[in-house]
This record gives sequence, structure tokens and C-alpha cells, in this order.
Amino acid sequence: MKICRAFFTVFFLLVAFEARLFCQEEPVQSEDDGGQPELISEGETVENTELSKEEENPEAACLSFIDSLKRIRLHETSEDYFLAGQHSSDGRRLVNGANGKFTRRYYDNDFRLEKIEYWKQGESSAQSVMERLLQFNPENSSGIHSTFEKNFSEKFERRSFYYSDGRLKSERKNYFDDDGKLLSFDALSISYDKSLRAVQERLQKYKVNKKSVLLFSDELRVSKYGKNVLEESLYYKNSVLRVRTLYQNFEKGDYVRTTYFDGGIIVREFYRDNVKVDSTIKNGGVHEN
Repeated sequence: MKICRAFFTVFFLLVAFEARLFCQEEPVQSEDDGGQPELISEGETVENTELSKEEENPEAACLSFIDSLKRIRLHETSEDYFLAGQHSSDGRRLVNGANGKFTRRYYDNDFRLEKIEYWKQGESSAQSVMERLLQFNPENSSGIHSTFEKNFSEKFERRSFYYSDGRLKSERKNYFDDDGKLLSFDALSISYDKSLRAVQERLQKYKVNKKSVLLFSDELRVSKYGKNVLEESLYYKNSVLRVRTLYQNFEKGDYVRTTYFDGGIIVREFYRDNVKVDSTIKNGGVHEN
């Protein structure tokens, strides 16, 4: 049976982005085959190649390379693939992909995730482009760990700090132009109460000029609790109250949301079971239904 051509450029996915691999009914292990990458660790051998039992349907057929320890090193279908990377002194790597994109994950020797790369696969290694990078940093002495994301396609980078239990502490996001020049950045900070509930979130947005940094947006969200239930939330924009929500029953979705507009216009919306049932408008002292 003929099996569809498999993904190419596996070697550059895993090691140096130099070789191509094609679906075959028999595994090719010789280095004289045009540079097929070594998919196994030192001291192991590729024992066999197993085809799926769906051979009567070529589109559903899959291909698996198994090493001498019966571990899958490569598994491929007509839609996606999974490649188990080589073990090295600094950890392991895993690659999976579909639809012209692939993801490569790096783990340390304790199988803790260290880094993820998101790629758009091209016709050659030179044409393959990394679209996004995500790095994980371990906890420091204060119990805070962080992540760093660089998005090449959307031209921003973000560093986030977390408590050991996973709660987000703070975050900064930088935006760049096509030449890599910093245009603006956002700074987010979150405060928690003794019950570990977020009671205040502040998002400040800055523009970067040639000689100055300008704060152009300051958003503050405040949550107030009573008897372990959310009773009120407030939203301020540049120190002006814009939205106030009072909960009669937070769990049932019964609340009144009041929005304050410039010019003295006030809109109140009444919700029951999270569905708006009524609203009023106050405009210059006149109430309108």
C-alpha cells in the first residue's frame, strides 16, 4: 500500500533543521539515505515500523517508529505527527505538528517544562519561522515564578509573575514596531485578600516617545466581598468611576449594573439569572425607561 508523503524537515525540527523524512513502508536506518535524522538515544535501535490497521483507508493510515525498548519515537497520521526527541544532558525534547505548524517543547531531566517554541513550517529550514516563544522560569527565594513570552508575528513580549499556587501577581507587556523599537507597554498588578481572592486589579498603559513615557490609561477594578460572596464591583477609568455592579445574589446572577457616562448620563441595567430584564436611563435629571 502506498502511504502519503509524511512531514518533511524533521531533523531541523529536532536538532539542526537540515534533513527531510518521508513516509515509507519500511524504516530506513542507514546514514546513506540522504540524511535521515537519528530518532533514538545512544545504545538503542529502531526495531520495526508499525502501520495502522486502517490500511484500507489511505487517508487514515498512520506510521510509527518503535525503538528496541518498545517506545514510540515517531507517530504520524495524514493530519498530524508526534516526534519524541533525543535525551541529552540538559533534558528532552518533544515535537508535534499539523496544518503547516509545529510546536517544540523542552523538558529538564526531571520532566519539568522549560520552554515551548511555536513554528510555522516552510518549504525549507530557512523558510520556517518561529512565531512565538514561551519560557518558564523556576521559583525564586520569595516563592515567585515567572514566564516570558515573545510573539514575533504580533510584535510584543510579555513577562508574567506568579505565586507558587498559580495566582498571577503582576505582568508587563511590551509592544514594538517593525524595527524592534519600543512603542508602548502595559503594566498589570493584582492584589489579594487573606482568602486569596483578587480584590484589586490595576492596568496602566503607557506610550513611549523619543524622550518621555506617557501614562494614557489607568484602569482599576475593585471587588468587595461579604460572607465569602461577591457583593460589589467597581471599575474606574483614569480615576473616574465608570461602572458599578451591585449583587443581590451573585450565585444566581441577580444584580444591578450602573454605567456612568460623561455629561451626567447614567444607565442602570437589571439582571435576573444573568439575563437583563429591565433598564433605566437618567439624562440631565430626567429618567427614561
